[in-house]
Amino acid sequence: MNQTKRVMFFLGLSALGAVFLITVIFQAPELPPAVPSEEKIVVAGLFVFLCILGALLALRPNWLKTRFLTEDKNKKNNINEGKRGFRGHHPDCSVFDHHRIIWGKKTWCAGCLGLLGGCIISLIIMIFYVLAPLKLSILGTRLLFFLGLLFIMIQYAENVFPRRHAGVHVILNVLSILGFFLVTISVLELSGDIVYGFYAILLCGLWLETRIHLSQWRHSRLCHRCSQSCKVYATGIIFGR
Repeated sequence: MNQTKRVMFFLGLSALGAVFLITVIFQAPELPPAVPSEEKIVVAGLFVFLCILGALLALRPNWLKTRFLTEDKNKKNNINEGKRGFRGHHPDCSVFDHHRIIWGKKTWCAGCLGLLGGCIISLIIMIFYVLAPLKLSILGTRLLFFLGLLFIMIQYAENVFPRRHAGVHVILNVLSILGFFLVTISVLELSGDIVYGFYAILLCGLWLETRIHLSQWRHSRLCHRCSQSCKVYATGIIFGR
């Protein structure tokens, strides 16, 4: 499957998952059952664990790749990467300047920095959510759900339009993780069912994976259009890297 088809596949799955959650929150009773404290702690604990894992992967995004890819596949994927150095998880090329944040002598990947910040903020807010139960009307909780979806959709849309400033990319990645938090707690509160809480977290994982594929697709398009010969990402459009 080439990269464009893969992106469309993940976007389709993500949309179907979102539609299902929308039906769940609108089928909620006028007075949703209170979520038992122990169930809330379990859902929050899983979310916090995934935030910690996400923060670690934002600092070292290739950690899982190096653990699970075979040596031959790693060599294949690194053929083009060897032609150009990397800074901030991106090729040291002017085409990717808007994907990096330079702070003093440090160069940071704007996307990973945003995901790191979003994970830390969402982790803290989730802890407060457990300690101080949320008390909102059904309408207010539904608005939180759609606000979370909006944050995620804006981050997706950013991959389609030309990027002008890395700072915007950082902020939108922070908001996307906050969107995961808002979706999770709103679904849990409106359904009163731990199963739907777990489903929301699982769907957030799918949305994050979709975001990653969108980002890779954008990288490939930028690299393909570049006049330089290194083409670090361009093969992904054809061969699905």
